Order: sequence, then structure tokens, then C-alpha cells
Amino acid sequence: MMLFPSILPVLGVAALAVAAQAQTTPGLAGRWTQASSGKELVLAPRIKLQPNVGVGYGTNLGGSVGYGSMTRTTIVTEPTMMDVARSMTLAIEADGRFKWTIVKRHAERDDCVRTSTEVKEGKVQALAGKMVFAVSGGTERWSSSCGRSGSAAIAAARESYDVTVQGGVLRLASGPSRWTFSRG
Repeated sequence: MMLFPSILPVLGVAALAVAAQAQTTPGLAGRWTQASSGKELVLAPRIKLQPNVGVGYGTNLGGSVGYGSMTRTTIVTEPTMMDVARSMTLAIEADGRFKWTIVKRHAERDDCVRTSTEVKEGKVQALAGKMVFAVSGGTERWSSSCGRSGSAAIAAARESYDVTVQGGVLRLASGPSRWTFSRG
């Protein structure tokens, strides 16, 4: 039997590609879970008194209302430190596909709790102490115990984390975010 020399490099490249894909998530395939609570920055609406610039209506602290007032009341969305309960499930397939579900609960108002569920899907690679998540899409849904709700699609993105795996513990770190998962 005679092999054509021109096909050998093609077979070698294909075999290397299959081997590389099989090694993208060595020892990481399976289900990982995490639960924590603590202070986190959360985007929240706030009512603020701001200087009245321009010709809009407003109120001043002295009680006058209307054109020419010193301040106006506005609702702004800004990062606010809140107590947040978080749970996450990270499911990784042997071929590198993943589904990362993140559930967060925090106060929306004194009498309301907001629950948001984010589901990211895509492919992950683990190379040289890093895990790179190529998020191809997903959904984010939220609901409030006061009856409001909403949802949106998650755009494609790339997230990179430093990773350590020791026994049944997976640690991901990126900037201030540090997550410790257990096999489960």
C-alpha cells in the first residue's frame, strides 16, 4: 500500500486538532456549583435631587416648584452596594460546551426582593492556568416579589478567568470576582 506524501500533513493537522479539542477542558467536564452571600455592587434606581440646569421644571428644598427652581428630582440608575445571595451552576461538557446559570437575590425596596437568573452558553477552553469562556448567547430574566418582571438576550462575549483546580474544587478569579465551585 502506498501513501501519498501530500496527504500526511493533512492527516497530522486533523489529528492534532482533534487532540487539542479533547484537551480544552481536561478534568473540568461535569457539574460545578457555588453558593455565597455578601456585599456586591448592584445597578439600582435611586431618586436624587440634582441642580436644575436648563429650563426644566423642578423643586427646591425651600418648597417652590416650577420654572427657575434650584433643584429637580430625577431617577438615576447607579451602582449601589447591597447584600446579595448568589448561587451558580456551571455545567461543562467533555467537548468544551458549557452552560453557566447564575441566580442572584437582593432587596429591590424595603418590601420587595428581586431575583435575576442569567444563563450563558457557549464554548470554554482551559489553557495555561486560564479558562476562556466564549459566550455565544443566553438569556437574563428577572422578577420582583412586587410583581414586576423582564427578560433580555445576552450578547456574545468573551470572559477570561485565572483558574485553579484542586480535588473537587474549581476556583475562578478575574479582577475583584473570585468564585469557588464544588463538584456537584
